[in-house]
Amino acid sequence: MHNLDLKLIGERFRMLRTELDLSQKQIAEQLDVHQNAISRLEKGIGASLELFLKLVSFYSNYFVVDKILAKYFSVVRKDDSTMSYLDDVAIEKLKQVQEDFNKGVADIITLLEMD
Repeated sequence: MHNLDLKLIGERFRMLRTELDLSQKQIAEQLDVHQNAISRLEKGIGASLELFLKLVSFYSNYFVVDKILAKYFSVVRKDDSTMSYLDDVAIEKLKQVQEDFNKGVADIITLLEMD
């Protein structure tokens, strides 16, 4: 298990903000929150769940943010190639699930036909 704390989460949000070349004030205006709330979160002092969710939602328009709470995180911009890669991974996973499901159904049919 990894040690994820408010300071680390704040650093990750700061990385996303600076990657967009936006100030805390600009983000705060976009989200209709106070700039000091952004500052407190980025410093790891504290934040509300509502602010956390607003930021995740905002940044998800520009970055892949599904690993924001994971042990390893890096800033990955959302673009066509990223989404295409993620779509390809999802398609391959779904094909595997479909194949496993079809095999399971075939096994059940075989068992039922044995009676």
